[in-house]
This record gives sequence, C-alpha cells and structure tokens, in this order.
Amino acid sequence: MSQALKSTAEGIRDSLPCSIELPAGTGKTELVAALVSAAQERGERVLILTHTNAGVDALRRRLRRFGVSRETSRVDTLAGWSFKLALSYPELSDLQVGHLPDWKDSNLYYIAAARAVRSSAIQHMLQESYSFVVIDEYQDCVVQQHALVVQIADVLPICVLGDRLQNIFSFGDNVTIRWSEHVVPRWQEFSTPNFPWRWHGHNIELGMWLIEIRSNLLNGEAIDLQNAPLVWVSDVHGGAVNACHSRAKSPGSTVAIGTFPSDCTQIASKLNGSYGMMEELQGKVMEKFAVIVDQGSTKNLAFETLEFAKRCSVGIPALLDSAIANKLKTGKPVSHLKRRGAEPQLAALDHLLSHTSPQDVYDALILLRDLKGVRTYRREAWRDMLRALRLASSDSGLTVRDAVVSIRYQTRSAGRPQEQRLVSRPLLVKGLEYDHAIVLNAADHDARSLYVALTRGRETLTVVSKDRYLMKDPAVV
Repeated sequence: MSQALKSTAEGIRDSLPCSIELPAGTGKTELVAALVSAAQERGERVLILTHTNAGVDALRRRLRRFGVSRETSRVDTLAGWSFKLALSYPELSDLQVGHLPDWKDSNLYYIAAARAVRSSAIQHMLQESYSFVVIDEYQDCVVQQHALVVQIADVLPICVLGDRLQNIFSFGDNVTIRWSEHVVPRWQEFSTPNFPWRWHGHNIELGMWLIEIRSNLLNGEAIDLQNAPLVWVSDVHGGAVNACHSRAKSPGSTVAIGTFPSDCTQIASKLNGSYGMMEELQGKVMEKFAVIVDQGSTKNLAFETLEFAKRCSVGIPALLDSAIANKLKTGKPVSHLKRRGAEPQLAALDHLLSHTSPQDVYDALILLRDLKGVRTYRREAWRDMLRALRLASSDSGLTVRDAVVSIRYQTRSAGRPQEQRLVSRPLLVKGLEYDHAIVLNAADHDARSLYVALTRGRETLTVVSKDRYLMKDPAVV
C-alpha cells in the first residue's frame, strides 16, 4: 500500500461518519481494503456490507491482498446479513423465516433487520462486535436498505461509498435512493482524488476522458464521439454486427452491450455463435421451459423443445423449417418428412409426442445441437438447462424447475463461467470489467445506463451510434 493511500484511509477513519463518491474504475475496492487495513492496525473490527456475492468475493480477495486477517472484518451482502439477523432473532425482528432464504422477500428481511437493530440487545451486540461499518455500492440501495443503514448508523460510525451515475437498478417496485436526497444531507462527503486505475497501463487517455464526460451526463450536455479516444461506428448498414466481428479476434475479453433483452438476443443471433449471451440471474428462459417439461404434456413438449433449441442457437431452421414446427405445434408426427441429415432429430421429436421424461428432452436437445451448421449462442441458458434435465433425470423427487432454480442460485453465489466474448446489458455487467467494450445502440441508453456501458472496457471502447454527438437528458441522481 502506498503512503498516499494509507494516509487517505486514515483520514477517512478519522472523519467517520462520511460518504465517498468515486467514478467507475477509480479504485473504490482498493480504498475499502486500505480503510480496513488501517482499522486492523488500530485493533478494530469492521462490518462491510455490499449488494452481490460477486462484490463480496471481490472485497475478500482485495482484503487478503492487503494482508487483512479474517478476524478483522466480516463481509456480507445486505440481503444475506439481514436474513441471518431475522433468522437468529425472530422475536426482535418480528419475522419468522425458514432456514433457506427466498430472495423475493428481501425487502421484508431489510424491514425486519431494521426493526431488530432498534432493540438495545442488537445495538449492544453490534457495538461489542464492530468499530465501524462500511456500505459499498450505496447508489444501489433500495429505500428499505437505506432505512436499515440509517438505523445502523445510529449505533456505529459509518462510511458509505458509491457513484450516483451508476444507479441503474431503479425500476418498478425496486425504488433506489437518490444520492442528492438520501446521502448528501445525511453524511458529509470525504473527497478523494479521482484517478482512472482501471485504465492505468491499458488506455489512460480513455480513462481520463470517461472522468471528464461525467459532467456532460449529469448536466445533459452533448458528448462528441468523433474527437474522443474511442472507435465510433455509424449505426447504419449492419454497423453493430460489423463492430462485433471486427473485435472478435482481439486478444482478451470483449463485451458487446445492448439496452434490452431483445436487442441482445437479436445481435447475438446475428454473430453466428462467435459471442455468447449473458442471462439474468433468475434464468427466466430456462425456468419457463423447465415448467413446460415438468407438465409433461404430449401436446406441446416436442414443439417447445424445438423452440427452446432455436432460441439458444442459429442454424436449426435451415433443416427444421416452419413446416416441421407447425406440425409439432398441433401434436402431429414429423419423422415421415424428408429432411436429409436430420432423420435422428425428427425421430427424437416424434418420441416426445408420447414420452415426456427429462431424459427424453435431454436426448432430443443433444441431437438438435449436433445438427450440421448449428451454433449455440445462448450457451449459459443451454448449459444450465441440460444440467437441470440431467439432475431431474437422476432424482425422481426433483422437478426440472427446482433444478434450474438451484443451478441459478449456485451461479448467484459462485459466479458465471468465463466467456471471452459476450453480449450483455448494463444491468448484468455493472461492476465487471473487460479488455474491450462495444456499446450498441448508444442513443437508446439513458445517461446512467450509458455511463455504466462506456466504463466496462479498459483497453478499447467502440461506440455504435447514428450520430457523432450523444445527447442525453440530465441524469436524475
């Protein structure tokens, strides 16, 4: 740890309670680790709360690198910590929970945890256990989490860190805090230098530019792409597809970032399997198909199996065309139709008209994958669906849907397998970094979503847009 970083960390400790706002890629995780290291030197213990298991893992790795012992800190997600508190103190939290969490009830866990923290017993426990608390990625807090943190802050000194421009999770019932409303009036700001560490040794000019344009995004001012340290591709005549193909052979990892799930599916299908597609953690595509398999209906299982394979890959309609799909949709056999090279696949689909076990579906999917010219691009969905079918085949008491839910829970905890080239969305890649980033349909992103997309690539950035100037409404933060 440099002397400058150590001094900054000690300054933060002496300034608690406080808030720190840092742009993407400017060393927030490093700063948290330095702060906890400074606490360790003082014989203190720290509670660190963040939002995702990936964030927990990243913090733990950085703490180990700084020589921080496991006894010095506890790192957890806000949801996990709240659930454990409610589970351990049902009377104080006024909530009865099972031994396994249901994350759809997370807001109930936050409310229950806040209720428990209001009790003198939990306050005493917190004061005996920790010297102060760190909350990371505070811009992602929903209002129920904020209410919990306010309760904790009445008990212990607190440091909240985040970036208002990366607040992209506010939609529907998921109402996140506003930095200017919930943070600025409550916790004094501790200012730190902004240096683009993510781009240091890779593309420092790009990193500095990304810091400079924050004011444009916050104030609704135009961003000139032509004079920026990036590649601007005009969004005409297949510009997005060409941009992805041109970056496909670059060494290192590449992410192409769309706006909506439909955008990502469309562009990934046009790339012929050279890019995979990242799925949301719930795995809605897999779960929907799993429910159909569990129903075991001979009327539609063959058709839905073919449709799932088509949703995950390219090349199937070349051999199994609409005539095949239409017959299967009405429950009619297809193996008598002439489709040279697809005879085993047609027989397997016919088999599903009368045999509907998970193993039968698995066998049919494997055969569909092996069709000549077929390339899978939704590899994550495909892989997890096959795993779920195998698990359900080997355990008669396990439904395919429950197997999918279990597999996706493991993904939430352990992370996804690495892919060198991916199509994704800001909601799924926030907090991740890649060597190369391609922002697709840049005009369709709002200011905050655009900022998250622009800051993912550390070596190169390609922006696909019809206009050289990007104009956004001021970010509401």
